[in-house]
Amino acid sequence: MVTRVTARAVITRVIIVLLVTCSVVMVYAEEAEPADTVASMNLQAYAPARIVVSYAYTNNFSVVDVSTLGKSLYKIVSSPTSIEFHAVDLDRYTFTVVLKYAVTVEQSIQIALFSSNHPPEALQFNVKGRHIRLEFTLTVTEEPKYPSAQAVAEQVVQQIANELHEFRSQTDETLAVLTRNVETQWVLVGFNAAVSLAFLVVLAWWVWPQIRRLRREVFTRVNSREEEEG
Repeated sequence: MVTRVTARAVITRVIIVLLVTCSVVMVYAEEAEPADTVASMNLQAYAPARIVVSYAYTNNFSVVDVSTLGKSLYKIVSSPTSIEFHAVDLDRYTFTVVLKYAVTVEQSIQIALFSSNHPPEALQFNVKGRHIRLEFTLTVTEEPKYPSAQAVAEQVVQQIANELHEFRSQTDETLAVLTRNVETQWVLVGFNAAVSLAFLVVLAWWVWPQIRRLRREVFTRVNSREEEEG
């Protein structure tokens, strides 16, 4: 009877040891699962910006660790197959997309970046795992404004018109200077002519009486000699 009890006790102990060993193996197997798949992306876009992440179907999805440098507003639209992040204000946004599956899933995750009115930029990469983390840093800036072809043409026409107007102004000024010079020359010519005429008048007014007086004296002397000789 004692021998039978001892055998049963041994069998019980063996079963307990096997159960404990199986539990340890199961715990070790759970701890040995691969770590989360992590992808970090630094993206830049013009306002308004939008990021669309498409993935395999799962009900266990979330967007965590959302932060901004300023007090900007953002909008998140999520579903079992996609997550959209909308950003309108100029700022730097950071957020993390977490996807969890009951079993290991091999899939191709697609990311579309919408920047202002430009066509979207597409990113795609393959991942395999149960837990997937996608870390995003999105910098939203103001789109630079470039003049249109019509604006450039109008600016060129305006510049040509301004240059023509300036050339005409310079030409008119040059002609005005030349006209003033010609008028000045005519004034000088007239002044010289007036001075010359005045000089001739003065000369005639002073010289002509002297000539008449001399002629009279000569005539008187000649008459006197003739009378003396006669």
